[in-house]
Amino acid sequence: MAIEIKKLQDLEYNELVTLSVIEGNDTLRKMFTDDVKVSFNVLRSLSQEGGMNENTKEIIRDIFDKIICTQKSHINNYLSVASTPSVAPPVIHSVTPSPTKEKKLPRRYGKDNIMADIEKQGGKPTNAQLTALELNDLKNIYINLNSRMVNDLLSDRKILNDEDYRTIRSAIEIVKNRMKPIFKKK
Repeated sequence: MAIEIKKLQDLEYNELVTLSVIEGNDTLRKMFTDDVKVSFNVLRSLSQEGGMNENTKEIIRDIFDKIICTQKSHINNYLSVASTPSVAPPVIHSVTPSPTKEKKLPRRYGKDNIMADIEKQGGKPTNAQLTALELNDLKNIYINLNSRMVNDLLSDRKILNDEDYRTIRSAIEIVKNRMKPIFKKK
């Protein structure tokens, strides 16, 4: 005998809003993290860039359909989160008044922006721009590897083997050790 799930309200599905509701509710978060072992920040990035594992997407959608849409408190929370301009959790900044108006830095400064700047300065990149391009590549490597790892964790079809995981961990340790002096700079 199948259990019929009755939705109290038909909500427009949004993966990022659903993730925020799950993250903000202890019960939903525990239920979700039993199945998905990836941080919410990583999941948000993967969702925005279209790199999220299908199984994880399915789990998020199931929580939306079978839990959020069936309980008034979750529906109210979902609508509240959906109506806020930013779906990301709030970040508290301490603001000190300054006599001059500070230039607001962009949240992201991607490859297209960097390439446009290089072109404006005659095609000769600075060290900072070259490093920013490499960091962009590193971010892409991270997203690719993380997606594969999530697939390995949540599905029966394995992409990476034990040797691959050892190589990845070794490379990360090398990078961390080389970067320690840089991270200490203020």
